Amino acid sequence: SLQIMCTCFKVNNTQSLRSSPSIGADGLSRYRTDFHEIEQIGCGNFSVVFKVLRRIEGCLYAVKRSIKQLHNDMDRRQALKEVHTLVALGNHENIVGYFTSWFETEKLFIQMELCDRSLSVNGDKPLEFGDALELLYQICKGLDFIHGRGVAHLDVKPDNIYVRNGIYKLGDFGCATLIDRSLAIEEGDSRYMPPEMLNEKHEHLDKVDIFSLGAAVYELIRGTPLPVSGHQFASLREGKISLLPGHPMQFQSLIKSMMDPDPVRRPSAKEILGHPIFEKLRNASAKK
Repeated sequence: SLQIMCTCFKVNNTQSLRSSPSIGADGLSRYRTDFHEIEQIGCGNFSVVFKVLRRIEGCLYAVKRSIKQLHNDMDRRQALKEVHTLVALGNHENIVGYFTSWFETEKLFIQMELCDRSLSVNGDKPLEFGDALELLYQICKGLDFIHGRGVAHLDVKPDNIYVRNGIYKLGDFGCATLIDRSLAIEEGDSRYMPPEMLNEKHEHLDKVDIFSLGAAVYELIRGTPLPVSGHQFASLREGKISLLPGHPMQFQSLIKSMMDPDPVRRPSAKEILGHPIFEKLRNASAKK
């Protein structure tokens, strides 16, 4: 169908930030003119996300709109950090695709690839081993891609991992920064943060993403939310990881190594991709 053809378009990453005005000379809203809003599909502290249909070609997208008005340059610069990161990174199968963005009524609108859903512990049954392996492999491909370009995500968690046509994609780059620490560091959800971030040690920002992904997979397999504080919160950051019944020890050891209290001892995304446990997945993707 046309809808499937359209939503399968490959993202054109050669687009730069468009500076076209948000409100035309006739006073019409660009968002209302270009898109038909279908439903709200997400809401965070800073933005709300809608499923929309772009009128000109009848394709479906996600549009993310900032909640508060961005009155001054500093607010706008902060909001645009995510856009600048996505433009600089370009296209990758395991990153949610970016199309364009604009300001309107002093709010930032970002047009993104529409995914089927994000992962969440609430309401979802625990992740099966095969799915966990696939998720880990694919998001590590995304992390290897961004780390290779000097970017750390800093907010890897189930809510920010999306699925589209069976492919896992990392999204929500609002906390992303440069690994060389030349930009301000704003950490994400504390439930997935490693001990060094809680102690404000920022020497290995790529390894923060590794810990967070390990914690996210651990949570999804167990099917219960990670603690926000307390004894169990501290134990996880001391490397005390409960066993995952029914999962191979090789896999459990990998998750444990990703959540090592020492960032230097955590494997890189590239090292994880080369792990023997992914041999079948590597062979399958090589045949594509």
